[in-house]
Amino acid sequence: MGRNDAVMSREKTGAEKKQGAAGRSHSGPQGVAAELRHLIVDGAYKAGARITERAVAEKFGCTAAATREAFHLLEKQGAIAVSARRGARVIDEEQAPQGEIFLVWDRLRWLLGEELRRHGASVNGDAPKAAAGESRSQRLGAVEASLVRLGGLSHNRRLAEAMARVALHVMIVAPGRFDEIEASLAR
Repeated sequence: MGRNDAVMSREKTGAEKKQGAAGRSHSGPQGVAAELRHLIVDGAYKAGARITERAVAEKFGCTAAATREAFHLLEKQGAIAVSARRGARVIDEEQAPQGEIFLVWDRLRWLLGEELRRHGASVNGDAPKAAAGESRSQRLGAVEASLVRLGGLSHNRRLAEAMARVALHVMIVAPGRFDEIEASLAR
């Protein structure tokens, strides 16, 4: 590589500058929310961790308004709780107690089974297969994709969305028990 090539490789293009500090392209608040969700699910932000607007804006090279919108999107998904002047906190055991999460999951799983039977379908054979080395985000994504499909088969997408939210809570608060969620979709 010549001198000009080295200089060119160090200079950022306009598109690269928009990618932000994380090195990935963000399409506004949705992109920031998606990347932040991956960081939360993968454990970069532990349950109960505080996340400030300023830190997110600096990390992703976005505006405060985009950060607030990303926080709003993540709060709607159930990944964080936002409070005025304090930023956001990743949900923790207090907001999502493990015992209650699994009780809700079991009830929703039963309802999904009933809806599937009513429509002549079943859960069997739709269990996500966790491959060795898959990240927590990939495992959660596989469960969510399975739930989207089951929501269509059961004609009850809202039930599948509620189950996906519970699966997200489990992955954040009790990631060591996420295999129980995956296994329950195999029954």
